[in-house]
Amino acid sequence: MTNLKFDSQGRFIGVDQQIQKFEHMGVKPNQNLKTSSDLEFLKDSQVLQNIYERDYWSLYEQDKSLRPLRFSNGKTQEDVVKEIVSLIEKGKKVIFLHGVCGTGKSAIALNIARSIGRASIIVPVKALQKQYEADYMGKKYVLKKGKKMKIAMITGRDNHDSIIKPGKSCADPFLPDTIKITEKNREHIKRYYQDNPYISNQGIPQLSSLKRISIAPSNPYWSPILPAKLDIRHFKDAEQHSFTGINGQEYIFYHRKKGCSYYDQYLAYFTADIIIFNSAKYLAEVSLGRKPQTEVEIIDECDEFLDSFSNNTEINLTRLESSLRSLVPERDETDARIKKIRQLINLEEVNKRAIGVDENQIFPLKETKIGEIISLLSSDPELEAEIQLDEMNYANQVLEAARDFLQSKDETFLTYRKEDDFLYAKLVNINLAKKFKEITDGSKSLVLMSGTLHSPEVLKHIYGIEDYALVEAETLNQGSMEISRVGNEFDCRYANLQSNPESRERYLKIFDKIIENSEKPALIHVNAFSDLPSEEESQLYNLKNVVTREELRKLQLEDKHNERILRFKEGKILSLFTTKCSRGMDFPGNMCLSVIFTKFPNPNVKDTFWKILQKIHPDYYWELYRDKARREFLQRLYRAIRSKHDHVFVLSPDIRVLNAVRKLQENEW
Repeated sequence: MTNLKFDSQGRFIGVDQQIQKFEHMGVKPNQNLKTSSDLEFLKDSQVLQNIYERDYWSLYEQDKSLRPLRFSNGKTQEDVVKEIVSLIEKGKKVIFLHGVCGTGKSAIALNIARSIGRASIIVPVKALQKQYEADYMGKKYVLKKGKKMKIAMITGRDNHDSIIKPGKSCADPFLPDTIKITEKNREHIKRYYQDNPYISNQGIPQLSSLKRISIAPSNPYWSPILPAKLDIRHFKDAEQHSFTGINGQEYIFYHRKKGCSYYDQYLAYFTADIIIFNSAKYLAEVSLGRKPQTEVEIIDECDEFLDSFSNNTEINLTRLESSLRSLVPERDETDARIKKIRQLINLEEVNKRAIGVDENQIFPLKETKIGEIISLLSSDPELEAEIQLDEMNYANQVLEAARDFLQSKDETFLTYRKEDDFLYAKLVNINLAKKFKEITDGSKSLVLMSGTLHSPEVLKHIYGIEDYALVEAETLNQGSMEISRVGNEFDCRYANLQSNPESRERYLKIFDKIIENSEKPALIHVNAFSDLPSEEESQLYNLKNVVTREELRKLQLEDKHNERILRFKEGKILSLFTTKCSRGMDFPGNMCLSVIFTKFPNPNVKDTFWKILQKIHPDYYWELYRDKARREFLQRLYRAIRSKHDHVFVLSPDIRVLNAVRKLQENEW
């Protein structure tokens, strides 16, 4: 058997006999996909001379030691690290770090990990994850005992080269570990079944009785993570790495073959000093219990992280019923449970066909059959194992949601909607304190960092957080801002626009004039696609400078790698319309001279969460509403004010934006 071959840059160029079976045609490699050679934490780090090693600070750039920043309150980054580490060592479990732009919170996070031990760092968006990678896995680095700290990024399948189909990502829908087990894929499935090294019987069974484990092993890199309590007879040839999950349960990573970065990245659970997750992946791993225990969880942009607890979870019931058909358990009891879940889904669909669907009607979860479905789905270890073995099965997403809502059924509500032939249930839990407690109970210590923390009242009333320490880093906002007006700005709240039919035209024409008059480059924060004109409105009102909502949707959908944002930063685009730069993107200096808001970024009160919160907890509703709006406004504004030398003009057709800037200038907000 031929060995794998790589070129001088570590790119895959050769395959063994088994892998060649997957190459049906020449595929142009996607250079943006990772391979195992990109996983820096797997590389041996040479011992570097570090005669000046300090207990609470280390940061180098191209072998030059960087001194910690000093803040306006007299503290340094090193002082902040020492203060937080001291609090953790004294037993304080929850610590908030308040630091505005210029604090260097990421460097503080790495040095906390350096002092405390293995750490998980959680960031709200993939862009921030990539920023850590760019900043601290290249020219800059942190030393611990003379060696560079090993930092690992846990990312999704679409970021990694599949190896068996070079140039195709691990999310490709025709791989053995991702392909849908249906009649139309019979020929692929037949070949994968015959290539399974664990199967001696080459007779192809009925598709309805095939499991993922019957075909996935034909990909030699497929390496599942499963609860240790499960008796898995396969994978005797795999390297078995055990670890303790966040809930104390033991898991085993069955690493069958090295070489695929998607599966190799999970070696970080055992070898990396720091594991960096985006919040969606982190919360998924927490829900499944698979997130490995570390000495400290450090949450960057923690207000965004906590806000995400209120996100709706939508379940496609029709798709779930179809996905459950592909599960073939060994125990009759589990098979009966699957049939019961499918029967309950069918009853829901029959009921909604008979009485119709009112998307505005809110139901308590416990009064619907969805509550019973969630209980059945998450209370059978064999069923959970069957689902987890088939990573791409839609039931995995529902299992994650089921575990989230199982312990909060009394505080969970839902709405239904119908689209085409699919029935959806949107679940919302308003007990955000229970979710935070779940993370706290499974963690040894939590450090939550942001320049825009929730108010103490919101932390107490909404998240149940009262016992915590607050550490202050830099608290003075950087740079300066200047209001720029065209003269016709007005209050653009929803009620005003709805009450006067002419307000929409007025709003769009002012917005168009603002874009035309603004100093370029200009960053335009689009609060909602409906803030932009339709193609019909653009023609009707002769708008020359504002993109249409259809155009922006198309631009962002096609821009998989944020190339528009990069071109804006390089000065190749003078006006960047975006719904994606609220956080995680920085535009310092001359990259951005104007920040434009379509409207003041109030929360969407039509969202189910806000409807239910207002109904169940009216006293806390406005408290959270105003707090979130304030934080979102500041985050968007300070994307372009990153140092004391930065200056931007602020513009908006909405007078509420300009009034908020004035309050900031007068230190009233």
